Amino acid sequence: MSSTRATQNPVVRTGLQVLAFGTAVAFVMLFAVDPQSVGANASQQYAPTITAEAGADQSLSVAAGQSTAVTRDGYTVTEAPPPPPAPVPAAVSVPVSSGAVASASGGCEANVVPTPGLPAAGSYQDIAYQGVMSRGWSEQDYYYLLALWNRESGWNPAAHNASSGAHGIPQALPGSKMGPGWESDANVQINWGLNYIAGVYGTPCEAWASSENRGWY
Repeated sequence: MSSTRATQNPVVRTGLQVLAFGTAVAFVMLFAVDPQSVGANASQQYAPTITAEAGADQSLSVAAGQSTAVTRDGYTVTEAPPPPPAPVPAAVSVPVSSGAVASASGGCEANVVPTPGLPAAGSYQDIAYQGVMSRGWSEQDYYYLLALWNRESGWNPAAHNASSGAHGIPQALPGSKMGPGWESDANVQINWGLNYIAGVYGTPCEAWASSENRGWY
């Protein structure tokens, strides 16, 4: 009795093995996912849900229901520095003239002179008093004039300063500028003296203040 063994071509066998290997590799590549590859996407069922809660803590909830507390970092608050104070204007010293000082302290009226009363009628002082009143000056101005010419000449029409040349009751310098009668006429001298005071100082009060401050008027 004879039996026949089926023989298989080696080439065919090798081709089947290569085909089986290639099929296995393709299957692996089809179902395996590389988590590090660019095209890999996590399944949405594993995506975490972030929930903000009131309070100082925040929690991270995952699909499984577990919660992990997240503590907020501490912080410090630095207040802004206060604005610099506004600059205070520096005081400016303003020089004050002597006239302004005298006015602030009462003016020439601050000077005190004797007030002996009204002069005797017909006297040199009475001539001067009448001239003071006619110019609209005050009775006090007469007393300043009285003190001034007491100092200058003692009301003597012949008073003469040999060193300076000043002459008469008002001590005009030179005496000749008083005009005719300047050497001995008291009326000429007094009238000239009152006009001089009015033109230079305004009042006998100011003329006396000049004499007090400078020694002359």
